[in-house]
Amino acid sequence: MTKHVSTKRALILSLLSMLLCVSMLVGSTYAWFTDTATTAVNTIQSGTLTVDIVKEDGTTSIKGDTMKFINVDGSDNILWEPGATFMTPAFKIKSTGSLALKYKLALNGISGSNDLLKVIKFSVIKADGTEIDLDTFEGHLTPDAPLSDALYIKGHMDETANNDYQGKTLEGLGITVYATQDTVEKDSKDEKYDDKAAKDEFRQAVTVSGIAGVAESYSTIQAAYEDVKAKLVANSGLSEEALNEEAFNNFFTDGGKITWTIYGNQTVTDTRMFSFGRAANRFGAGRHITEINIVGGNVTAALDLSNVNGTFALPYNWWNVEDSVNTALKCKNIMFNGIKSMPSATYQCNLYPTTYEFDGCTFNGNLYSYQNFDVDMTIKNCVFNAPENTQYAFMSQGAGGKITLDNNVFNGYTRGINLQRATADFVVTNNTIKSTCAEADRGAIQLTDGKSFVVTGNKVDINAGNAFWFHNAASNADVTYTISNNDIKAPYLGYSGVTAFDVNTKITSSGNKFNNTNTTKCMKKGATEAEATNLTAIK
Repeated sequence: MTKHVSTKRALILSLLSMLLCVSMLVGSTYAWFTDTATTAVNTIQSGTLTVDIVKEDGTTSIKGDTMKFINVDGSDNILWEPGATFMTPAFKIKSTGSLALKYKLALNGISGSNDLLKVIKFSVIKADGTEIDLDTFEGHLTPDAPLSDALYIKGHMDETANNDYQGKTLEGLGITVYATQDTVEKDSKDEKYDDKAAKDEFRQAVTVSGIAGVAESYSTIQAAYEDVKAKLVANSGLSEEALNEEAFNNFFTDGGKITWTIYGNQTVTDTRMFSFGRAANRFGAGRHITEINIVGGNVTAALDLSNVNGTFALPYNWWNVEDSVNTALKCKNIMFNGIKSMPSATYQCNLYPTTYEFDGCTFNGNLYSYQNFDVDMTIKNCVFNAPENTQYAFMSQGAGGKITLDNNVFNGYTRGINLQRATADFVVTNNTIKSTCAEADRGAIQLTDGKSFVVTGNKVDINAGNAFWFHNAASNADVTYTISNNDIKAPYLGYSGVTAFDVNTKITSSGNKFNNTNTTKCMKKGATEAEATNLTAIK
């Protein structure tokens, strides 16, 4: 007789993102967790929770495909105007795991004029014609019924929208499907053991730690910001006002470290929101805002940056003295919607590098990173999703330091990544660069200028252009390149436009795999036909 073993189940979550580009719906990625532990008497098998988005046929996945809003004639050549209503083609949500799940849909602006979202109402249309507001829609799937009925996203522009909305564009929208385990399976007691976990995944809230006297939880990031900002104004000020050691330690309870925990989608309205409006990080000798942590509290955690031009500011530190501490930024498991550039400060102490860490984040937009100071920057386990016609997923310029890109996925950019800091060390490992819209005369990995480049274990899968591009802006003749064990699928190997030195003498290369890639030719800038490459050292 098989004994029933009651185990404490871990929360198993899955995220399926769909990006809209100029009112276009795009499928995205999903994730799963599975584990098996064998004992002397039985096997404990954890369940799996995975979701996919498929066509109306129920089998054809449309992850990464484009699904546009259409009119009644089936044309996607449409213009939004007051009173207009458009819908996407039908799609279905499919569970491919072993656990029952519930899912919700959320809409986020990526870039452009977020004002349009105020006058366009979105809803979900079910196969029987039932219309449910997007915010309240909830679907359920089980292992016995793993496929939803046909669904449509409907958009209706308010008849009262006036001339203020003429000519505005919303260059990207995000429809996100959030899935979490449903309260259906039973443990040794009942089916409610994961009810709280499921509710947490759909929670909309913010918590703040590291500051004295804050509320246990805030309903929005705006409420948290305004509350702590008022305390900071009363305590010291928002510019460069000082605090003595006792007052500083009474206010900052974690030595100057601030931790934001984000639940659900939150809208950033002030560039200095994460330092509560404070411009400078220094409150006196040895007293600084040392670190800003932004952590996702649930799988729906997202920051909408459309109201702050796609970025936010770190508090500055222009005091070049030994007791200075630059504010580190550390983000984990956060989706950034509408991001355009790396959060930064105008000044930082040049005696020490400034730390940036991103782990498990999603960037719906592009990340231009410029700092006129040295950095220690790590971006790992992240996903970059391109709005339509976006060139670089990540472009790095500025002073020196070390920049590490590890185990990231870059989806749909026309040029991939561009690295240009003459005195910096770049480490690019285990990333995937995928694009079906690559520019024919550019490259997926552009190594412009640096002290050293280590490019190993990456996968490039692009439909046009070059795998590698060495730019003529290179100025550091002492540079070294290690290019090894990459899996390349691109029409051409690449090209060097460098005139200051011969890059081939600087390259150490081995173990690269080429799949349908012409390693003898390249596409130069502006070229319409391929010609012989001058890169001979990449093997």
